[in-house]
Amino acid sequence: MAGMRVALWVLVAGLSAGCTESRRITLPSGDQGFVVTCNTGSQDIGDCYNKASGLCHGPYEVIDRVQGAQVNYSSNAYKSAGGVMARRDIMIQCNS
Repeated sequence: MAGMRVALWVLVAGLSAGCTESRRITLPSGDQGFVVTCNTGSQDIGDCYNKASGLCHGPYEVIDRVQGAQVNYSSNAYKSAGGVMARRDIMIQCNS
């Protein structure tokens, strides 16, 4: 029953996080961590935090955070570049 609750919680956290992306990294300390990215216009930094909580199955530490804007350039001279896009990344380490 407890395993079912955990699986359901992870599913709900994943769905609420939208299209966030994550990748496993090695931190400067040598420990394992994740970079969580939430760059679509419909997401905010809270979506990154929700995804991080799901990846770690609970508590985690934010090692670094980037929130700002980046220019979206087009490689096609006849296509609109799309303007400025939000950039939101957090680097996390799961608490054991």
